[in-house]
Amino acid sequence: MIIVHTPAGGEVERFDFRSIRTSEASIITRLLSADLSWQQVKARAGDGDPDILRTAAFVIKKRTNPSLRIDDFDPVADELQAKMDHREIDVWAELAAERLSTFDGPIEAAEPALNVVLDDADDIDYAKATIQRVLAGKFPAAPSGAKSGSPESKRGRSSNSAASSSDSSPTSSTSTPPASTTS
Repeated sequence: MIIVHTPAGGEVERFDFRSIRTSEASIITRLLSADLSWQQVKARAGDGDPDILRTAAFVIKKRTNPSLRIDDFDPVADELQAKMDHREIDVWAELAAERLSTFDGPIEAAEPALNVVLDDADDIDYAKATIQRVLAGKFPAAPSGAKSGSPESKRGRSSNSAASSSDSSPTSSTSTPPASTTS
């Protein structure tokens, strides 16, 4: 999952939820509530819970800004969104391909239903290519060049994006370079 922070009049930031270290997960659960497990935090993040998204983004942002305080990072709730990364789109596509195998109508008729994933995808171009692979019966085989790194393939991509160490979309923000998530 990618947490996208789109501040009014500011630069878009992306935070790779999958890059959260164990110690950071402990900090997140303590900041939120001692009663929440990490599994509950992950589930609520996927549901777009603004408290979870804010706290996770704060912890990742704090990697490069150690003096940042939680009270200093208080975005408008609608400025934070949970978006699907490449791996999550692939999992969705596996299920879609399985369901499509029993579809009785013309394959083109299924495309509008598949396009709903575009609203939840961080990398729209990757999602579109995945939909086309599903429709062509070529999923889960990856298309050549599916993990495009071009800025045009990322909606609202920040200029300081870096490659992620996960299979998710590249992230940007004030997080550490994803190649080394240890601080």
